[in-house]
Amino acid sequence: MSTPHLLPRACPVTGLPAAPPGAAEALAIACGATCPAARTAPRRVAEVCADDVERLALAVARYLAAARTTREADCVEAAFAEAEAALPADMAGLFVGAMGGLVRAFEAQAGRAPHMLPASCCRATADEEALVALLARARAGATLPDGRLARAAGAAGRLLAAAAPACAFA
Repeated sequence: MSTPHLLPRACPVTGLPAAPPGAAEALAIACGATCPAARTAPRRVAEVCADDVERLALAVARYLAAARTTREADCVEAAFAEAEAALPADMAGLFVGAMGGLVRAFEAQAGRAPHMLPASCCRATADEEALVALLARARAGATLPDGRLARAAGAAGRLLAAAAPACAFA
């Protein structure tokens, strides 16, 4: 098993907290600082995510990946709080569960923990880009290749597609 990719509690350059009160708002923070992680992740979240629904999915995935690597229950609570603030109550828990399955499937397929940045970071890693692209394809109803990762993405994508019209920011 690979060594977990530990996430910082705050941006090493700006000092922004890794767990802001609302990741959807934090993802919109324009960070002008040169982030050490940016050398491998030059794209910004706004370029990777097509809309607020995809930004929500990325924020939840980031919290859940942080929970897996740090074993902090607060990260899971943050994922639920983020989803519950944006989605109808009956869908929020299902969505967080589906995203948890997607993060685990991604880890299983890659053979390592996914490289994820803190929820407040305005940058996106290659793993985050791949995750968002897979979700976008699933949300659009595109055919995905067979396998655990595709099934997990399909489940999360269908929930996102169904919930999008009822989202608090849609």
